[in-house]
Amino acid sequence: MRGEGQQGLAEAYVAFTEAIYRDGALSVAEGVNAESSPLPPEMEIQRLWAQGLLTAQGETEHHGCVRVLDAGQWNRGPGADFLRAEIEIGGEIRRGDIEIDPEAQDWERHGHGANPAFNEVVLHVVLTRPPQGWYTRDSQHRDIPVLYLAPEAWQQATGQAPVRPGIQLPRCAAPLAKMPLASIQSLLQAAAAHRADKKRKLFRAKARQCGNEQAWYEALAETLGYSANKGAMRLLASRAPLKQIRGREEAILFGVAGFLLPVLPEKADTTTRTYHRSVWDAWWPAQQDFSLSGGREIAWSYAATRPQNHPHRRVAALAIAAKEWGTLYPLLNAAGAKRLRELLANLHHPYWDMHYTLPSAPAKKRMALAGSARINDFLVNHVYVQDESDAAWLTYLAMKAASLPGRISRTAQRLFGEREDVQPLLRHCFAHQALLQIDADFCAGSSCRTCLFPEQLAQWRPPHA
Repeated sequence: MRGEGQQGLAEAYVAFTEAIYRDGALSVAEGVNAESSPLPPEMEIQRLWAQGLLTAQGETEHHGCVRVLDAGQWNRGPGADFLRAEIEIGGEIRRGDIEIDPEAQDWERHGHGANPAFNEVVLHVVLTRPPQGWYTRDSQHRDIPVLYLAPEAWQQATGQAPVRPGIQLPRCAAPLAKMPLASIQSLLQAAAAHRADKKRKLFRAKARQCGNEQAWYEALAETLGYSANKGAMRLLASRAPLKQIRGREEAILFGVAGFLLPVLPEKADTTTRTYHRSVWDAWWPAQQDFSLSGGREIAWSYAATRPQNHPHRRVAALAIAAKEWGTLYPLLNAAGAKRLRELLANLHHPYWDMHYTLPSAPAKKRMALAGSARINDFLVNHVYVQDESDAAWLTYLAMKAASLPGRISRTAQRLFGEREDVQPLLRHCFAHQALLQIDADFCAGSSCRTCLFPEQLAQWRPPHA
């Protein structure tokens, strides 16, 4: 399969999508609130702030321009989210705490205004514009500056394209049914190249803040979390940084995850008790530095999760990978991908090879800690994305997936219907990434009526045309 240059394709896709909106091919309904798209969970916002990925300056509601000089220390206990921060506002340097909320009203909903533990807050950061006349006040009725970060701030930080409200996206299959297969292939390659470019920029921004190894460690954690626990695993890796857990990987990761129990169930066998005790004993002296207080615990999802994908096993896989980091890290590139795949596929642990959870009985046969689908996703979403060489791009284009995930399958059906000649393309990983990008750019949160987007797609030409 031949592909155009990655950068040229990415630029062509950006120019193409911008032209659609510039030329009015899609209409935006009047009176729709651009801030109506859902915000990330509060703990996710805190993680972005801790890594310096959210805008750290802007105009406050009543106190003029503020600049954050020190984002503060991410708090593990009661009180404000970030302690001992430093800001400059109105030409004055202030030191104190920072509280971050999705909405300004959360300050009162959570009882912060009456809680003396929040009296040292010098800045309240919110991601939804406060109501007219809103003031954030502490228990002594002092006015606290409120910094509103527009939706573009967290959308840029998370790598998500801004949702364009009110766009009417109708049935795309009819015009696309007439589009030449070569044009569809180049369009999908271009969308995939654009998505890769966005991921690369986001990763590098993160690496500048927390270091290259930590950024890779978090990327692996996110991949191991599958769709249900991607955010939880990323948050865990952020709360238990690679440099701070070395030599204590299992203890700290399981402890911060909240999976260690003071007393195991009666049914736990001797092997389980021995392993749990060894991890607990290593966690006990570290918990003062790493444990999370009530309200800050990591939220894990157990719904619709196969036993071998239980969060306990995902954390175990991350801990074992962290132990082997010195061997894995040099292989995080296209040239090392084959060996990296082998090593990840052969992660072993005497307990986790045979157990679903910490207190469970042993399974009948060994289970892989990192399955082929997870490893493939890591290579596609991270390793090949970060390698800008032509060889990496061509290898990426040739990679195939074992199945078509639900969301991607639905987008493919909407765009191409049952068009048989497109089906071989849809087995390629780049097509999956492309469909996710197209869905995010045009389909997410929109209905399907009277759309000119498919007609505009007929005008698509690859960069060399």
